[in-house]
Amino acid sequence: MKSLLTIVLASFMSAGFAQGINFVGEDVKWADILKKAKTENKIVFVDAFTTWCGPCKQMSKMVFVDKSVGDVFNASFVNAKIDMEKGEGLDIARKYGVRAYPTYIFVNGDGELVHRSLGMMPPDKFIEVAKAAVNPETQFYTLKKKYKDGEKSPEFLKAFSYACKDAQESKLAVEVATSYMATQKDWLTDENKAYIMQFSQSIESPLYAYVLKNKAEFIKNFSKDNIEELLENTAMDNIAQFSFDRAKKEFDLAKAMEYGSKYLPKAEAEKVVSFLTVRQFQMKQDMTNTIQYAIKHFEKYPSENANMLNEYAWLFYEHSTEKTQTEKALELSLKSVEINDNAAFNDTAASLYFKLGNKAKAKEFAEKAIKQGKEVGEDMKETELLLKKIDMM
Repeated sequence: MKSLLTIVLASFMSAGFAQGINFVGEDVKWADILKKAKTENKIVFVDAFTTWCGPCKQMSKMVFVDKSVGDVFNASFVNAKIDMEKGEGLDIARKYGVRAYPTYIFVNGDGELVHRSLGMMPPDKFIEVAKAAVNPETQFYTLKKKYKDGEKSPEFLKAFSYACKDAQESKLAVEVATSYMATQKDWLTDENKAYIMQFSQSIESPLYAYVLKNKAEFIKNFSKDNIEELLENTAMDNIAQFSFDRAKKEFDLAKAMEYGSKYLPKAEAEKVVSFLTVRQFQMKQDMTNTIQYAIKHFEKYPSENANMLNEYAWLFYEHSTEKTQTEKALELSLKSVEINDNAAFNDTAASLYFKLGNKAKAKEFAEKAIKQGKEVGEDMKETELLLKKIDMM
């Protein structure tokens, strides 16, 4: 027999302690969801998810169950969780251009998109998204219409650029941000430099070109590693996407060079193409040529991108077959530690020293990595296991 406490708790949970967002059942048809929203004069909130999306699961587990989130969403929306890869979700994804997950779409009872956002975020940020979605003055598609109709005040452009960024309208975000910066007399104020950094993810953007030209000025506000990583990763990502031949499943390096040269100094474009050559072999799982071309690349184009240096140092650790290759990997690793002294990078250095048979240095870097990791709450079991192996050398 259930105790009275069990019955009371069960009742309490079902009556509202369940907190969080109340979603309509998975079997409710899209037409009926829209009809319900229209009848109740609400907006439909759709958690557009997939079963394989990790951040989607985290949002469901950590954010959707939050009481403060539930209070806002249950009052303002008809809430639906829809798998974009099955049933009606396939048509919804096509209609509203859902391409990344998790995406949050907000539509009115007529099925018209009024707002969108995406990505994993904490409860307070998610509540801000909800408030923007119900306010006609901050709804993304209201702002977009104002922009198309000619609204170009600095205050509006700045606010709209962030809305575009949240909605993953990347090209429009860059266009609006560039328009906003055109209203600014001094681009090198601390506030403007921080703003430019957020909208420099396209080599076609004048803002990217400005950071590239004024790199030293931006390094005054941001670490050299951050600036180098922004510039290198943006150039490589943009050129890689433009030049990738999906049919052949490889990069068209001539096309990459032609495109890169339009927006970058020739030497920078050549650097990207050199790196894409390395990636080409890596994609094909040809580790012999990956390592050989990576050595040539980093010798000709020394990098200040700590994450990239560590990535290839570890790749060498796993796949190098010659001592000289491992020694080259150690050079890359030590450079990454010099730029950004953290647990992960010190672990790589320790592993490489271990592979080279240098017990003293391997122990030094492993102990340092463990200390750094534990200070920030990282799980350092693998490094501790490495340290045991080092002690047995």
